[in-house]
Amino acid sequence: METIELGLEWFLNPDHVPFFVADERGYYEEEGLELAFWEPEEHYDTLEMLADGELDYAITEPIHLVPDRSAGVPVQGIATFLETRGGIQYPESRGWESPADMEPGVRLNYPGAPGEGGRKMVAYMAQQAGSDLTAADIEPVDRGFYHTDALIDGDADAAFLAFHNFEIVESRHRGFDTGLWELADYGVPDFNRLVLTASDTKIEDEPEQVRRFVRATRRGVADTVEEGREAAEILFDRHPEIREEHPELMDRITEATLDCFTPDLTQDREMYEGLVAFCEELELTAGPVGVDDVIAEEFA
Repeated sequence: METIELGLEWFLNPDHVPFFVADERGYYEEEGLELAFWEPEEHYDTLEMLADGELDYAITEPIHLVPDRSAGVPVQGIATFLETRGGIQYPESRGWESPADMEPGVRLNYPGAPGEGGRKMVAYMAQQAGSDLTAADIEPVDRGFYHTDALIDGDADAAFLAFHNFEIVESRHRGFDTGLWELADYGVPDFNRLVLTASDTKIEDEPEQVRRFVRATRRGVADTVEEGREAAEILFDRHPEIREEHPELMDRITEATLDCFTPDLTQDREMYEGLVAFCEELELTAGPVGVDDVIAEEFA
């Protein structure tokens, strides 16, 4: 039995249900694998650890994968298992109709603040809506991933990148109505998805292990899609602490997330082509990078 370690992109949450389903039902064991989970302290830890051989596989988002690859981090996407809706979260009470309504001085909460990445993407969306807003016009707010808290507390006017199945559900549960300007509606490649990644070394030296890992994971995703709430209970039975503090909210997030899993695990090459060009245009990458360097399509 080979022990493999999967690095999560964030704290344990309903996004990870399929892996616990596959583990609980012995799908990894049938492939000769014993799966361990690693939960990061910081959202951006996993890809560097993956490249260094400290992890076997990792979950990330395409918007991190492309810039990291251009910077020389030798990792590739091997499968996509979740697709959701995401973009700019804003309070409906502002009366805004589009990103063009945001004015210079708008306060934006985003992970990585005060770095320019989040501000550049939001400014791009505003420009696509007809505004002259630039990244320099946006005031960065650093409340990390606590987008809804930042809006409710009045520390920010908008937040990025927020997801329909998490922050929008959360804010409405808390009685704070927020809207979502989605990426694809404003010219941004729809990178709102979670992907499995592996290092170049893993792909080159152990391709059969990669295939076994993806094969078992696919079964877990398929069961999750078919069974819904019953499958999600496997995660909560193992980790009841996930919904101890806010059980009703976590149940609502779970229901929204169960609609987002993609059982065929296919990677969208056209999206990646657009994302590579988008990142180069906004200077989010360190230099040119090819799609074939970013994703390995032979596993899903």
